[in-house]
Amino acid sequence: MFGSSYKLTRVWGIPIRVHITLVLLLPVVLLGLPPAQWLAGLLVMVGVFGSIALHELGHSLVAIRRGYRVREITLLPIGGLALMDRAPERSGDELAIALAGPGVSLALAALFRLLATALGGGAAPGPGGLALLLARLNLVLAFFNLLPSFPMDGGRVYRAWLTPFFGRLEATRRAARLGRFLALVFGIWSLLHFRWLNVAIAVFIYQAAGAEYRAVAQQATMRNLFGPEASEPSRRVFSENDADVYVSPPPYARAERHPSLWRRLQARIRRVYDDLL
Repeated sequence: MFGSSYKLTRVWGIPIRVHITLVLLLPVVLLGLPPAQWLAGLLVMVGVFGSIALHELGHSLVAIRRGYRVREITLLPIGGLALMDRAPERSGDELAIALAGPGVSLALAALFRLLATALGGGAAPGPGGLALLLARLNLVLAFFNLLPSFPMDGGRVYRAWLTPFFGRLEATRRAARLGRFLALVFGIWSLLHFRWLNVAIAVFIYQAAGAEYRAVAQQATMRNLFGPEASEPSRRVFSENDADVYVSPPPYARAERHPSLWRRLQARIRRVYDDLL
């Protein structure tokens, strides 16, 4: 879904993958630290992205218990993403799945806080200080995800609350509109303060909110066309001229069965560029 990624492990049959941009980001962050802090910085980053993976596994476990299949979990520089085979349509399912991730983060914050207390706390380079830092980061992760900015966890909770009153499509429209507004405000604030990673997160949330609303709208349209209440002409609309429908590659591209070396090189460069960005 996001280009090149590498599988780290498999939990409950779910592949956990790391995106190439995260692999490239780790040495960049370490080189920005004094050499004496490289080990501490590496431990913090491993702890943070391990916490994000557990956050996504919390979503995934509840989704599996509710009858949904989770295809994979991808770790990105802006966080994690659990990809399910279909979006939960029952508001109760969506509410439970959305709250599971922040619940795991809050539990991790409490565990790291207890560990920091047992280790005596202290400065960040020490074991107690690192545990205390991870406790605070998990607390931030939990509350940040609970903001009502769709399609983050809080936005999904907001949609689940609206769905019984307005229906799924209208609830998605309202949640997406609020999510895009909050993402725009957050992005402008981050831009003014030169927080480039936060700008990337805001752009991702803004685009994802619009994309999910369009997906739900398309599902509603297809349900009207092919659902039980659809008319017979609507059911036949895509089946009368099947012979005239072409699937990739288009007819004009079929003659080029063996592309030239230059075209293959262009395609390879384009794939690398897409993976990096």
